[in-house]
Amino acid sequence: MRLSAIVLAGFAIAAIAVPFSAATAAATAPINITATAEQKFSPDHVVLHVGKSQTLHFTSAGGVHGVASKDLGIPATTIMPRTPVSVTVTPKKAGTYVIPCSIVCGPGHADMALTVEVKP
Repeated sequence: MRLSAIVLAGFAIAAIAVPFSAATAAATAPINITATAEQKFSPDHVVLHVGKSQTLHFTSAGGVHGVASKDLGIPATTIMPRTPVSVTVTPKKAGTYVIPCSIVCGPGHADMALTVEVKP
């Protein structure tokens, strides 16, 4: 456990034990998503939670790809090889959101989509 305390003029006013675990640290780690040369997102399904900010870290293993979602507040974002890009999302509403690749990227483009499941 990590101990947090408020100190004023050398006197502890309050102390709160805050559990710190690998699960707590992992909750804030970015979710890595790769746009593959085979026109797929990997992983192609991620889970987020309403009101919790989460960073999605996109990379491209081949070709230029794109994502955008007005519902999730993801601006038009281009994913280029060797140029990682991150987007922070704070979902406002539970549901399942399908985000298709927004840049024509090859023969599998029509089926390239990222599914974002937002839980309460």
